[in-house]
Amino acid sequence: MDYIEKTLGELVIRHFWDGIDNLPYYLHSAYQFSQVTIGIQKCIFIVPQGELGTISAIKKHIRQIKSECDYPIVLELQNLSHQRKETLIKEKIPFVVLGKQLYLPFMGIALQEKYDNEKAVNVEKLSPSSQVLLFLFIYGKNEPLYLNKISLKLGFKPMRVTRAAIQLLEAGLLETYKKGVQKVLTSPLTPKELFDKAKPFLINPVRRKIFINKTDLQSDYFLAGESALSEKTMLNFPKVYVYGTTKIPKKMVEMQFVDSEMQCILELWRYDPTKFYGTADVLSLAISLGSIRDERVEIAIEEMLENLWKGNE
Repeated sequence: MDYIEKTLGELVIRHFWDGIDNLPYYLHSAYQFSQVTIGIQKCIFIVPQGELGTISAIKKHIRQIKSECDYPIVLELQNLSHQRKETLIKEKIPFVVLGKQLYLPFMGIALQEKYDNEKAVNVEKLSPSSQVLLFLFIYGKNEPLYLNKISLKLGFKPMRVTRAAIQLLEAGLLETYKKGVQKVLTSPLTPKELFDKAKPFLINPVRRKIFINKTDLQSDYFLAGESALSEKTMLNFPKVYVYGTTKIPKKMVEMQFVDSEMQCILELWRYDPTKFYGTADVLSLAISLGSIRDERVEIAIEEMLENLWKGNE
């Protein structure tokens, strides 16, 4: 039931169903029965005790069970062929394939199948927009996220959100289901598990680094690199401060490093990491520093991420 609870964001409670005593005996041996409450919706889950019968037999069994209760009847399955799935959906027979699919038409929910590994390999790296959307989902503690609310949260146009969501689905990182007419993004994983799974697909958000004079700093530049990491952890601030921007300076002059008192590093970012909290976000910062081979920095990154995961518990 954890899969359903995590996917729908509703409390799920399973307990004994006493209506079984009124059913024909052959149904006792054909299925295991339990009463399941999803949020406020009560239903009866039935688990076939052998091979799934024909569609006509299943419909007959459901009619007999429904004669003893007014609750929706849901098939609980370990696996399901594509053909069987299509037939059940056509007949509007609710089913759950734990860890993979949900079809609960009485709740307006149809969860798509997980993308398999063959599909996932088609995506080598995430686009900047997809990475931002993934991090938004993780910062939301992997709670179901309505697609129509993302534009407002990120300031993205709807088409941009759609493309980003599709890439995350194709990479096998997120799943989607419909609740009524709304599309919802979801994942059965914890935030840390999802981040670890996503690592091969993540891009370094920093395009390039240059040296600039401190007098050229702009008010909309944000702390980045080791400077931002030092602000979030016990790491000492670097001698040369690091800032970031998504805007390419109009007069970008290649400068050699001369004086830490007069100069700083400016990172040119692919996306704005301050969208989430007003400062460079933890996940983007960790990825941007991933190539640095410095034990002090590596320990600080681990500390920063550990604090994030603790906050998601």
